[in-house]
Amino acid sequence: MTAGGGSIPFEAGRLGLRNIANDLNPVASLVLRACCQWPQAFGHELLNAYDAIQERFKKRVNELLEGVYPEEAQPASNDPQTEKLGTARAHRYVWAYLWARAVPCPSCQGQIPLSPNWRLDSQGTGIKLLPDETTGHCAFAIVDSLAEQSPGTVKRGIATCPFPHCGATTEKNYLSLEAQAGRMGHQLYCVIYRDQWPTRTQSGQLSKRPKTQRGFRPATSEDDNTAWIAQRLEQLNTSWSANDTLPSETIPEGNKTKEPLRYGMPTYREMFSSRQQLAHGYCVQAFRALVDEDRQAGLLDDLRSAAYGYLALGLDKLINRNSLQSRWVSKNGTVVGTFDSHDFGMKWSYAEMAITIEGLGLDWALKDLKGCLSELVRMSGHVAPSDARPRIDDGQGTNTVAIPSVVTCESADMLLSVPDKSVDAIVFDPPYYDNVNYAELSDFFYVWLKRTAGYVYPELFSQYLTDKTNEAIASPARVRNETGAGKRTGSVKQRAYEDYAERMRRIFAECRRVLKDDGILTLMFTHKSTEAWDALTIGIIEAGFRITATWPVKTEAESSLNIRDRAAARSTILLACRPKPQPTAGNFSWETVERMIAETVRDRLTQLEEYDLKPLDVYLASFGPALEVISTHWPLRREVAKAGYHPDPFAVTPNDALQVARKEVFDARRRKISALWADNPSDALTEFYILARDSAGSATLPFDEANLIARCLGLELGNASASKLYGKKGANINLFTARRRLEAGLISPAAPARSHIDRVHTAVALAENEGVNVAIDWCVMHDFQDDAPFKGTLEALLRLMPASDPDWLPSRNLWTEMYREEAPQPAGIQESLFQDELIAGDE
Repeated sequence: MTAGGGSIPFEAGRLGLRNIANDLNPVASLVLRACCQWPQAFGHELLNAYDAIQERFKKRVNELLEGVYPEEAQPASNDPQTEKLGTARAHRYVWAYLWARAVPCPSCQGQIPLSPNWRLDSQGTGIKLLPDETTGHCAFAIVDSLAEQSPGTVKRGIATCPFPHCGATTEKNYLSLEAQAGRMGHQLYCVIYRDQWPTRTQSGQLSKRPKTQRGFRPATSEDDNTAWIAQRLEQLNTSWSANDTLPSETIPEGNKTKEPLRYGMPTYREMFSSRQQLAHGYCVQAFRALVDEDRQAGLLDDLRSAAYGYLALGLDKLINRNSLQSRWVSKNGTVVGTFDSHDFGMKWSYAEMAITIEGLGLDWALKDLKGCLSELVRMSGHVAPSDARPRIDDGQGTNTVAIPSVVTCESADMLLSVPDKSVDAIVFDPPYYDNVNYAELSDFFYVWLKRTAGYVYPELFSQYLTDKTNEAIASPARVRNETGAGKRTGSVKQRAYEDYAERMRRIFAECRRVLKDDGILTLMFTHKSTEAWDALTIGIIEAGFRITATWPVKTEAESSLNIRDRAAARSTILLACRPKPQPTAGNFSWETVERMIAETVRDRLTQLEEYDLKPLDVYLASFGPALEVISTHWPLRREVAKAGYHPDPFAVTPNDALQVARKEVFDARRRKISALWADNPSDALTEFYILARDSAGSATLPFDEANLIARCLGLELGNASASKLYGKKGANINLFTARRRLEAGLISPAAPARSHIDRVHTAVALAENEGVNVAIDWCVMHDFQDDAPFKGTLEALLRLMPASDPDWLPSRNLWTEMYREEAPQPAGIQESLFQDELIAGDE
């Protein structure tokens, strides 16, 4: 239904299954053709066609770009080792240019080059600013240590002037106002180069892999040919405007487009520097010229059109790494693309690739795409003439190739090309509520594909931008701009939820229409948000489906952008749904079904123990059995009205089932963390702190997840008591340590401690600051040392804290001295992390 990148239909084709892959987004639809249709249909002929086209293309582009990137001065001396081998002198070429945005200082009018730091590599190489008060500009020097580097000049949208006589900081909105007024410039500060030497093997033959070495040098005036580039663009302006060569589309206001608009980039063209515009514009010009030549020669058949489709995707790959949003990562020594996160976050300094260098830039992007295409062809079962490996075995004793997908680009709630009751199975990975704004982000690629792939596949790229009106996500930006009689009431968040829920209902109704009566719908969902689960499950149930089985499936790589450095779920919950023969009569009350849900979840938790899931994943895995029970007995009513329920106090929603499931999971987690803590009931604040720490595996977790835990415990996360346990930063919260809480005055030995976590944290902080004996005396004075909930809370903390936590050592010492017994070992799921950090702590 929403096939996205295409892994599901790709594998279906490899299994010999006829399949339809649909996505509303034209960018995704083109990717689906490239992954799931063309390799299966054309095989190695496609590789040959792509090879021929991309070689012609690179030659054409390099001719157009002659002189756009200044020639790099060659090194004066050769490597002594290669001189002994009698090889040629080293060749030096530019790898990347590093630029900083720049604004005039409002106090001294000197130009402030903007960068959060000036690091160039992980060994300490970096930039030292050399402010010249005479010219009002900074020069740049390469230094070899972190201590010599200049401090960053911008943080959280506030710039600091580097001129010694000034040092002023700007007002909060100064940078954005300067950018919108056209006064934010670009300053080239470093050139990254590579030296390359041909080397010989021991037998005297030239080695296939030359020796290379990366280096940095300050930029010179000869490196910055911005004025010459501006002249060239001016000369091309008339013809390029007539041919719509560069993306002039206005960036619409949205959830993720605020930063470009805020910083003076109203169109997609402005997301590229003048030289990047010139380079990419020449690529578009060369692409269209080659298509026209093949079309006039009668060569533009389906095979060759597909090859051009890959060429267009290769160009978008390059464009992603060569914009004002691409940056140099000093830790890895690489240029990362525009989307190293799911947004258009402002980059104060950026990296520009020299795209004409062999092996880099354009050459790298097109060769990398060829490697992907080769692998897709091989995995689809096509055998190269020189390859003796068998094709895919279809289970019938014959060898075959994967079946190409039928790719459609329609709204998932109206699949006009799919007849009623014609589908055996629907495999559905739905849009994740408000996690990713697909259309807004993909417009960055769409506007360039429109000018390349759209020249071959105009039916995909006929709209101004991607379709956001019919996109099934929770979009505050969309509902905020609603007008007319159909405008919803309530908060923006509530209206976005209602919009998403309605779209999911329509999509599931369409699933029911096209699915056979004995068919199956499998649904993947990971989002932890209560609203997202409610929207999803209500849509499934009201469309006439019953959830018949649920399974947690590990799907996320640890390096995935979705979970990297976050307390995000590593697993997807797979829901198996089948059409209900007819609606139930509603003979069950909610109170009866509630008990059934609790029993079912307890049974499933026992089964899940063998999967070794993280706590977050266990929470998600418990949702399935709860939904299975409620969907079987839907619709339901309460026997007794629920206080504060609006608008219908007798109504039941899937979220009620999830609340029961969470309670059962929490009870099980309490016992797994510490039986002593579980057997001695604690207060809601303490339970929240311990369970949040357990859920995240660290002191940081998403606010949404923390809020979910708090709600299950009947706690309002924003109230005065709860807010003393954590600090909120962006979309995350950081649970405070005992030391941090004492220093901030959030706990005090002299103040009454209302919760058990306050008491334990006070004792731990005293043990850290004034010694264990002082902490024990404080506990004895307040009768805490024999208090079972106090001891249980301390044990639970010790079982969750890694040795690197500042509270761990004073907590351990407090335990061993006060109770005269060995400190508790860490809980099983944290054990490997604990042991690693314990060793690091000892060192």
